[in-house]
Amino acid sequence: MPSRRLLLSLPACALALAAGAQPALPAFHMVQRIDDMLVGVDAIALDVVDRNHVAGTYFLVNAQRPAPLVGYANYVVDCRAPQRMAILNAVMPSGRLEADQPFVQPPRRSGRIDPAGLAFAPTHVLDGTALVAAFSCDASSAPGRAAQIAAELAAHGGPADQRSLYCRMQPDSGQPARRVEVRYSAAENAVAANGQWLSSGFMSGDEVVFGTGAQWRVDTRKRRARLVRDDGRQLYEGDCDTRPEPAAPAR
Repeated sequence: MPSRRLLLSLPACALALAAGAQPALPAFHMVQRIDDMLVGVDAIALDVVDRNHVAGTYFLVNAQRPAPLVGYANYVVDCRAPQRMAILNAVMPSGRLEADQPFVQPPRRSGRIDPAGLAFAPTHVLDGTALVAAFSCDASSAPGRAAQIAAELAAHGGPADQRSLYCRMQPDSGQPARRVEVRYSAAENAVAANGQWLSSGFMSGDEVVFGTGAQWRVDTRKRRARLVRDDGRQLYEGDCDTRPEPAAPAR
């Protein structure tokens, strides 16, 4: 089946680049946030290689400083379950993602792609590849819904086994406590708070743990969230529920 290009003309759904940003920055559909890193897929085109494979480009952008780009990769996704990805060429950061990290743009995709000659690997949530793959496969079959698909992935996407608790937490800024959605996956050992996947997050038995310095420890069995300092001192404790707001008491 010959390659065909799908033009995704809808605007990027979740990122407005700062005024005065470099003109070389592409528009993209944001599908995930990991710490301060935004993960987005090129909004202009995806290439349907054959019935099972889609080629695309994804970008890493620092949320605090959109220009220059932090990283960039050309890829091919095998959309058959379980989805896998092959990287054609890439410039990716090493270590922590810093806003001022220098960026060198790799070559764009060109020529015919033969999936049989590529090395495909499993995708993962905490390197951005899982949600990029999901977007590429879904949007290539429904290009008119690309922006909606990206928004849904950014808000709710994650591993098949992910679960949610809504916990009352106290922000560091001293603002009133509020309900925060904590998503977690044992299969990926990954944690997200209010839609932001956290490199500090992990599972420890019945607890979901995240944060640096003082850590949040969410007991999924007892349904409570504690903020604990390095020395073990508890700074805050709040309740958790499987619903965004606990049910009102019966009258």
